[in-house]
Amino acid sequence: MRLLVGLDDREGGKDALELARVLSGREDASALVVTVLHTGPLPREYALLPEEECREAETLFEEAREKLAGVDVETRAYGGGSPAGILTTLAEREDFDAIVVGSPHRGAFGRVLVGSVATALLNGAPTDVAVAPKGYAAPAHEPLRTIAVGYDGTPEAKVGLRRAEALAKRSNAQIRVLTVVEPAAAVPVMVPGAYKPAYPPKPDKVMIEALESVDGSRGYGPLARVLLGSVSRPLVQKAPCPVLVAARA
Repeated sequence: MRLLVGLDDREGGKDALELARVLSGREDASALVVTVLHTGPLPREYALLPEEECREAETLFEEAREKLAGVDVETRAYGGGSPAGILTTLAEREDFDAIVVGSPHRGAFGRVLVGSVATALLNGAPTDVAVAPKGYAAPAHEPLRTIAVGYDGTPEAKVGLRRAEALAKRSNAQIRVLTVVEPAAAVPVMVPGAYKPAYPPKPDKVMIEALESVDGSRGYGPLARVLLGSVSRPLVQKAPCPVLVAARA
């Protein structure tokens, strides 16, 4: 697994490092840790900074190497440009399994909050994006134990399940598949054109399909049903745990 980690000197940077450590699993992991330095009042095109110009980033990079001990870590400091733009460009030019970022320093402790960097990445990154909740860096976390997957049988859901399967194999984690069920007493929609959630017509069939598609599914733990609305954006905004949004296949 190769991760692209966005790092800054705020708490969100520490949270991203901790999530990268957890996602790296037990072996064969590498990470490119990237920070963007302020280079003056005028906007400029981004550029990789030579060693003599990025000494202020060395403290951050030392922290990254210490946190990601056992992971093959490469570090780069850039000047100019935007963090989201630089991370997206790097992901387009190089091969990464996921981009890892933290939540902004404002917002509820222990919750994922999508700031400008994560929002830009979620709207255009060419690879998976993992967002750590605020405060995730303390205390240190154990390897992944349970991975929840929202699944409704769509091609996007199948991609997400494949990502979860790969992570579960690296960490020996359980997969918990979540789908949607029609409410027992649905409230009629009275406003013309109002949004009505789409529910899988046969939740049992959807769950069985998911279970049968996972290699070694009996070892991945229980299946569970929950009632979900529109999933991705509200989930990323409110989740009390790290969220990985899979890139479209």
